[in-house]
Amino acid sequence: MDSTSAPQRHSVSTTTTPLSVAVPGLPALDLSKTLNLQKQQLEIYRELLEALAASEQESATTFPQLSKSLVNHISTLHKLKEDLQDIFTRIRALKTHFRGQYPKIYDYVQSLHVDELEDEDESALA
Repeated sequence: MDSTSAPQRHSVSTTTTPLSVAVPGLPALDLSKTLNLQKQQLEIYRELLEALAASEQESATTFPQLSKSLVNHISTLHKLKEDLQDIFTRIRALKTHFRGQYPKIYDYVQSLHVDELEDEDESALA
């Protein structure tokens, strides 16, 4: 589309056309201007269609790559979750073992931990 061509206004002519004869009071329009405007709009729609087709093509090529990457990330997260569950299960087993084998020491260590938490809460409030 030529950038120098500005949108043109419809001019009303006084000639009669079959449409203006069929509909009384309807002024006749210059058909060449109407056709030119329609051609300009058609060119704009063609350019838009080309841009949309290019966008669709780019999406079609990047989607499989991103999909594969997402599957890998999800797999990694599942492995991480399983590892963390295993770690916390082992920690609970160790705590249970130490609670049964060394109850006095375990209670003492737990009281120290509770005191630390209380100290952190007090310092956060200050």
